[in-house]
Amino acid sequence: MKRGGFVFCGREMEMRISVQVHGHLRSTSAVGPDQREYHAQPGCTVRDLLGNLNIWEVEVRRVLRNGQEVRLDSKVRSRDRLEFFS
Repeated sequence: MKRGGFVFCGREMEMRISVQVHGHLRSTSAVGPDQREYHAQPGCTVRDLLGNLNIWEVEVRRVLRNGQEVRLDSKVRSRDRLEFFS
């Protein structure tokens, strides 16, 4: 797993999440073809992460958080595994 970077959504302690993308997002997003680890602030939503991952909201057809489908306004929790499908 590659390290991705930081995603800022607040001023509290950071949490670690992993992100994987599918479809054309593998070549167009900042995540790339491999699963990457990112640091985010508590309180972030899935939607908050999109800009830092170079993903347009209209490109996202489905999001899984730990294997369960979630909405873009769902909160991200520490150690979550997010998958974006185009």
